[in-house]
Amino acid sequence: MRAMANLTDLTVTVIGAGNMGGAVARAIRKAGVGADRLVLLNSGATSTREAAREIGATSAFERFGSDDTLAAAARESDVIVLGFKPYHLDDMAPAIAPHVRKDALIVSLLAGASLATLGDAFDGHTALVRAMPNTPIAVGRGVVGLMPADHASEAERALAHALFAQSATVVDIPEHQVHGVIGAAGSASAYFFLIVEAMIDEAVAQGFTRAVATDLVVGTMLGSATLLHETGETPTSARYAVTSPGGATAQAIAALEEGGIRALMARGMRAAAQASRKMEER
Repeated sequence: MRAMANLTDLTVTVIGAGNMGGAVARAIRKAGVGADRLVLLNSGATSTREAAREIGATSAFERFGSDDTLAAAARESDVIVLGFKPYHLDDMAPAIAPHVRKDALIVSLLAGASLATLGDAFDGHTALVRAMPNTPIAVGRGVVGLMPADHASEAERALAHALFAQSATVVDIPEHQVHGVIGAAGSASAYFFLIVEAMIDEAVAQGFTRAVATDLVVGTMLGSATLLHETGETPTSARYAVTSPGGATAQAIAALEEGGIRALMARGMRAAAQASRKMEER
């Protein structure tokens, strides 16, 4: 893959199109890979067929048949996306590696599997990129941290970018910072959901129906994030703009600061990063 190919000309196989793999498959479809060239492969023909129908892709079982489907998919693919559970790597890699073309790009979504581990698992294959997406990629608003192997070409790096660029903010990071990405982006949507959940619960306690409380809180969160994204304003200046001295917002901020909100957020992000480090050490 010396020059970046047109995405419409590539065959991309996603092995493991579950929650995250399926979301990434949708992103790849949105990037321009056609339904007949986006191939999905799950553990069974039925789940693969259902995922392909939902995403608008092709089942590997229908394209390659039921005999040696994994090997056939690997041989025919320009890009292979590893979307299965990380603990399956030891079993899956030996079945895939002998059939991967030398010019094929392998994109790994496997948390805890380092580039060195992947290189060993795939017999020294150099066209490797780790990708750490978060769940909002499913609605075209995700963040992806990309970590290419040292010997990945510029064309291969550009291709990895192109696969995600229509559905996510793509950030190149050195691999040693992957654990920080988990804390700041990979796990962060869950922190957000927890905050939204807590605010909705309190709005209900103050007398709103859950439906109205949800509209109030989710609408505010969406608008606030959009304001930061589209204006480039800093969170600090945006907060100051709605915080009048002695007013209700100032009292709320003071209560949150007194409760240690900054320390709690830092503690959560560090815990996520530490858990990621431990996973990679296993």
